[in-house]
Amino acid sequence: MKKGVFFLLLAAMLMPLTIKAQVNSSVHIDSTISACDTYTWSANNQTYTTSGVRTHVSGDTLYILDLTIYNSVTNVISTPVNGGCTYTWGDSLYTSNGTYTQTFKTTNNCDSTVTITLNLSGTAARTYTVTACERYIFKGDTLTTSGVSIINDTTNPLCDSVLTLDLTVNTPYLKSYDTSITECELALWHWNTDMADMKIYRDTVINSEVFSQSTAATRRLFHPRTAEKCFDSLVTVTFNIKKNGIYNYAHTECDFYSFMINDSTVENFSYSRIDTTKYSRMAANGCDTLIILNITIHTSPIVTITGDLRVTPGSNATLHAESDQTLAYTWHNGSHEESITINNVTENVDVFVRGVNNNTGCEHTSHVTIMANEGINDVETAGITIYPNPTSANININSDDVKNVTVFNMNGQQVLNAGNTNTVDLSAMAKGTYVVRIEMNNGAVATRTVILSK
Repeated sequence: MKKGVFFLLLAAMLMPLTIKAQVNSSVHIDSTISACDTYTWSANNQTYTTSGVRTHVSGDTLYILDLTIYNSVTNVISTPVNGGCTYTWGDSLYTSNGTYTQTFKTTNNCDSTVTITLNLSGTAARTYTVTACERYIFKGDTLTTSGVSIINDTTNPLCDSVLTLDLTVNTPYLKSYDTSITECELALWHWNTDMADMKIYRDTVINSEVFSQSTAATRRLFHPRTAEKCFDSLVTVTFNIKKNGIYNYAHTECDFYSFMINDSTVENFSYSRIDTTKYSRMAANGCDTLIILNITIHTSPIVTITGDLRVTPGSNATLHAESDQTLAYTWHNGSHEESITINNVTENVDVFVRGVNNNTGCEHTSHVTIMANEGINDVETAGITIYPNPTSANININSDDVKNVTVFNMNGQQVLNAGNTNTVDLSAMAKGTYVVRIEMNNGAVATRTVILSK
């Protein structure tokens, strides 16, 4: 009920009670109830058969009931219900004529009683429309041609049945198609889902192979099939089996080696080591390639020149080549001895010696200048160092008395004249081993070996 009407009705009903004795009522209890046919209100034990709003006062408590009554339904179907041999209604199976009643529930959960009069004919009729492939088995008979068949089925103990079969039989046709399989190392092929017929192909290329299967061999004859499924299959499969690649690389380097794994990844190796590393990358044919890198890195020798590095003009200078490894030496004048003598030195003479380790192929060239000047104070060059070493770009010289710095490659060729500086930038040079010649302001010369890695 709408709220406005409800409260007007409530006010009218309560007005006399309010004037006389209910001025002190303080508790309201409201109830909304739906019931089938009747409802007995526990507040006053009265039974109601119609919908409406009721009130009841007990002490200081006001009870309000909003009641909706739904009526049960009784329905008698006057027109007889016709059936075949049997008739199913609700949860019951009827096999004889008569008047029958069942009770159901309405949407409001009230009873709905329905009565029918049943007439059974004693004969069931059913029609089947079937499309089959090649043949169809119906009630034990194998049918291979299209047409309409009528069969009297007396196997049902309850009644006879008249069965009509409208059959269309399709002739299988050949369905051919081609496919290709490209795999690395291994390919598996099986017909449909029959894993028992699986074939394995590996390490080879097969131009084509033909597989065929008749649907008649696997046809489920007891179920209808559409024309689209009535075919025999013929498939030509082209296999292309490509091998994975395995490549072995062996490299022997001095001090440093850089290996390009792929277009974007480079791994650098440095210092003395013998190592085997494996890499996997995609080859041009789409298969994996295993790369086995056997790398041997030897430490380059360090060659120093000692002896008469400062002489009086006109004197002879004897020089000695020394190294931390056993080397074959070649001096600037072609000598292969460990020591050489330069006669009658009248002016400064640049000298170098190249040392090669014949076992590893690594080498180092040391440069010195024989000073033929009077009165030169001894300069301690042993304390001059270069850092960082190895370096990826710049090197620093820990001396404030540098006059000129030159850099030589391992073939004794000058590759850089840096001038008067304590910091030398080598970033424009290729990675490798270099000799740095440091000439001091007082005429002393120091040589140091540096490894450039990038």
